[in-house]
Amino acid sequence: MESERAYRSLLKVSKEKKFIKLEKYLQQSESIEIKLSSLPLVEYLASVVVSQQLSTKAAKTIWLRVHPIVKNYTDYENLEIKLRKAGLSTSKANYVIGLIGNSYLSSLQREDLLEKSNIELEKMLTDIKGIGPWSVNIARMFYLGDADVMPINDLGIKYAHKKFFPEHELDEKFYEPFKPYRTYLSLFMWKSLS
Repeated sequence: MESERAYRSLLKVSKEKKFIKLEKYLQQSESIEIKLSSLPLVEYLASVVVSQQLSTKAAKTIWLRVHPIVKNYTDYENLEIKLRKAGLSTSKANYVIGLIGNSYLSSLQREDLLEKSNIELEKMLTDIKGIGPWSVNIARMFYLGDADVMPINDLGIKYAHKKFFPEHELDEKFYEPFKPYRTYLSLFMWKSLS
């Protein structure tokens, strides 16, 4: 099972690199699965837009109000007002409306995205207003199940990095030894903050 292989690999790297805090945390933990979203792509990307720059708890609360609107919209009339009443800022509401109205995105299946290279996927998604590198990383992790994503611009990852690696600078290169399981490392880092 991939989660078990990832766990053993992360533990091995933390021992070899003498990352004592991470090693200790991993030893007290169990393997973690990547939980893939079952939402259609447009709804999933809307949920990512909703969660941008919010705590997990706040994002979940707002998404519970926004999701029925996104899922059941019949026309664009009053859509922005409905999304604003559900808790979205004007810009986020407009990003979500843009996603809903994107017929190309609506036509794509998970398999279509899996056929794209990371570069193609990032280009395609960041061309959409409201989707940036963080959102692409989150989609790669929780929509496509990519085992090797390290979203170093994520606030939680920044906090966990200070906790586990206070003497090391936060950058992509630092996390290379954890390939090909950096998504799993991210999951452990996020979990350590709760």
